[in-house]
Amino acid sequence: MTPPDELLFTEPSPFDAEEQATIRAVHDAILEADPGSIFAATVRRNVALIFELSDLLSRYPSVFDSQSLGKRQRNLDSLIEMLSRSNLSNFEVFLPTRALLGRTLIMAEMNFYRFLRYVSTEALGEEKAQQFLPLTNKHLCHCIYTRLAGDLLTSISSDASVATKIRKRAVLSLLHVREQIAVRIADFMPLLQATWDARRNVVVAGGTLVGTAEMFQLFERGCDSRFVDLLVRPDHTENEAAAFREFLFGVTTEHLSTLERAQVAAKVQSSSVEELSHMPSLLSLDETASDPTLAMFEFFLSRHLQAAARRQGNLPGPKRTAEEYVMIQFLRTQDLLTREAK
Repeated sequence: MTPPDELLFTEPSPFDAEEQATIRAVHDAILEADPGSIFAATVRRNVALIFELSDLLSRYPSVFDSQSLGKRQRNLDSLIEMLSRSNLSNFEVFLPTRALLGRTLIMAEMNFYRFLRYVSTEALGEEKAQQFLPLTNKHLCHCIYTRLAGDLLTSISSDASVATKIRKRAVLSLLHVREQIAVRIADFMPLLQATWDARRNVVVAGGTLVGTAEMFQLFERGCDSRFVDLLVRPDHTENEAAAFREFLFGVTTEHLSTLERAQVAAKVQSSSVEELSHMPSLLSLDETASDPTLAMFEFFLSRHLQAAARRQGNLPGPKRTAEEYVMIQFLRTQDLLTREAK
């Protein structure tokens, strides 16, 4: 008989081995400090709920299987064809339920890691909880990356201005992301994970607003060189270069243009980081990070929404984020995934 205070992980698991080790370490530390703790019991309950959600996902038909009911048939080819001809307003209507639940599972795991940060601090105190925060934040950020990568792939898949071949590859990639209960961005596009990990630790200097110092920091902190190569390749566009600057500085092209005009008017050659006053907080994995969830979403979504607005209104400036430009180039040049579910 299983002890009531034991934390159980079964297979298949929505948590990988490293995540399980972190969750168990936090749980056991709480239990050691206070046997019978309500905090430890709540951790076990939330883990069980995540497993129930992943089990529900696994009971829906795989998006890679063929389905037939009456006169209607669906297979992977027909699903990719349909989704690649959709638009952003109806894309999710055509997604299979399993793919929709995949997104929900990622969101549930994100909320779980935010919860785990809270209970470790409440139960152990800030000083003892510090030893667990770096790994907890790491797992949280990697869930965020997977969620954001799904948003990128959805945007590409439903964009009529993108070549059909690229849209179909984006759909296939998205289906892989949403299909698997323990998928992470590192499993299908490590280029983005390494780059986002590096970007979270870049300190924006401002300076001449060219971005040279920030780009060197990206490389020093482990950015995948292919990310930069795809944006500064010899035939790169003006919009790609502008999107890369937005990525480096964390603010829009419009705000950077305002700063450049102010530099000219004041006859100065550089801007301080204080003048980038409304840029979102930059993430760090150290113990001072307040809320990686909010910071990461703001960093990506503020650029994503502004780019989408320019595209819809045919306004000047980059029509996509740097990440989206890179993913389109990446999908254009390679088959990202096999057609077999992993």
